[in-house]
Amino acid sequence: MGRIEFIGIVNDFFGKMKIEEGMSIPPENAHFINKENWIDMSNFLNSLIIVIPIFLIMQITILIKQRKNGLLNKEVRNEYKEEHKDKSKGEMVKITMKRSFIVFILFFIAILIIMPIHELIHCIAGAIVGLNMKFGIDPQTFIGFAYTEEPLTKIQFLVMSLSPLVILGIIPLIILFIKYPKEKMNFKKALKYLILTCFIGGMFMSCAPDMIESFNYIKNIPNGAIVEDNYWYIPNK
Repeated sequence: MGRIEFIGIVNDFFGKMKIEEGMSIPPENAHFINKENWIDMSNFLNSLIIVIPIFLIMQITILIKQRKNGLLNKEVRNEYKEEHKDKSKGEMVKITMKRSFIVFILFFIAILIIMPIHELIHCIAGAIVGLNMKFGIDPQTFIGFAYTEEPLTKIQFLVMSLSPLVILGIIPLIILFIKYPKEKMNFKKALKYLILTCFIGGMFMSCAPDMIESFNYIKNIPNGAIVEDNYWYIPNK
């Protein structure tokens, strides 16, 4: 079991990490990592290529369910119109704008809360597999970060990297589909489930760089190898 150290606020953490790469002395059997063969996880387009198909599958599936008993069900929409038939179009626009603003604020606050939790999950998972992890915040990017200065195996990296995807994305998505109401919902409840699906989709989006880097490790790092800085090697070979 490793440990977690909170190192606080660090200016330009991501820039410093690039400079410090390759500081350790590699063994004779080391193989330097050729980043030309790796998908660039900092490229936002690469993240979209991975996340958009997942997000679309989620939304299409939930919309099929919504058509049965949610927002796309004609009876649900008619009941909502009937509840607000005494309100003018202007009042309905105000209600819609107010609800949209509240949803946006809550969504924004949730993302700000989830970001450090995401990195903390990296730390906890890394500590569980025996790594000493460090956790902090880069004030220039307003992004939390988690890392280890120790050599790590392919399995250790994958567990550490994919744990937020499992905990914040896959498990909530499974729970959502299991708990999704089978009976006809009212408008507010149907809207709540649609927003919840979008939020889980946002969690998948936040894990896109982790998915890209995990794919890079699976493709380019052999089983049994130890990774350190910008190289890998197989012990006793």
